[in-house]
Amino acid sequence: MNELLVVLYILVTLAVAYLWFYPTFVGNNVRAMAWWDVLVSGFPFGISAVLFWQSDPVFTLFTFELNWFFFTLITLVLIEAPILLLYLKARNLSSEYWAQFSMAPKGSPDAGWAAASVKDVEKSLNDSRWDGLRTPGAKRFLLVASNVFLIGSSALVFNLSDNQWTIYTLVHILFVFVFWFLLRQSVRLVADAPQEALDEMLLKKRNESYVIAYRWLAAFAFGVAIALLVYTILVDSDVSSDGFNYAVSFTWPQTQAFFWFLMGYLAMLPSMALLSVDLKSKKAKGDN
Repeated sequence: MNELLVVLYILVTLAVAYLWFYPTFVGNNVRAMAWWDVLVSGFPFGISAVLFWQSDPVFTLFTFELNWFFFTLITLVLIEAPILLLYLKARNLSSEYWAQFSMAPKGSPDAGWAAASVKDVEKSLNDSRWDGLRTPGAKRFLLVASNVFLIGSSALVFNLSDNQWTIYTLVHILFVFVFWFLLRQSVRLVADAPQEALDEMLLKKRNESYVIAYRWLAAFAFGVAIALLVYTILVDSDVSSDGFNYAVSFTWPQTQAFFWFLMGYLAMLPSMALLSVDLKSKKAKGDN
């Protein structure tokens, strides 16, 4: 019954948005439509939170058991995706709508991968408002502080009990985005830039940072794989083990901790690597 209720207010929300609000007030402004869609999508989440936050019932979707948040998210995506595609096709807005999400120019080798647009990078390269983050001391502090935060705060979230996790996890997620933003500003978005926005020297530094970031990420993945292998060997050594099945259980805070730890590093590693390249370069020049 709860599943049908969620589907009902998602359908009502989308009907109002696509049959009245977008055609009447947004028209063919695809950029405004993209921003308004964030607010429109928030209505079903708000209703679900009000109805199910405290009771936290189990929802079933195609035999999978989910909580209210993920059921609302997946159901909203499954219902809205075809409606959005039909709406864009009917108004001949498909190319224009999807083009705004491409940070790199069409045909660029970085298309689909760049996390900053040419315009944003060019603006940042000439922007002096964040110069306080670009001194060697500030870069060193950001590099150390972001790593200490991701490791320490994730460990804290991992060990939270059921009645503690909500508020602190939200604070943890907020600071993940804060450090991500500060790191990007410190390197002037160069680590996330498409090659069309960079000269030869900056492009070389960006590419070097990605090699370093890949090595760090590979080391982390290798460490996780080794830890998993060690875990299975230790479980197999127990007399009660059948040597084939392994039971691994996670709490919601532990899932959140691992997810945001991984997402944080995936988003920040290029900027972290570029900071380390800058610091080594400045140190080498100072030594000379």
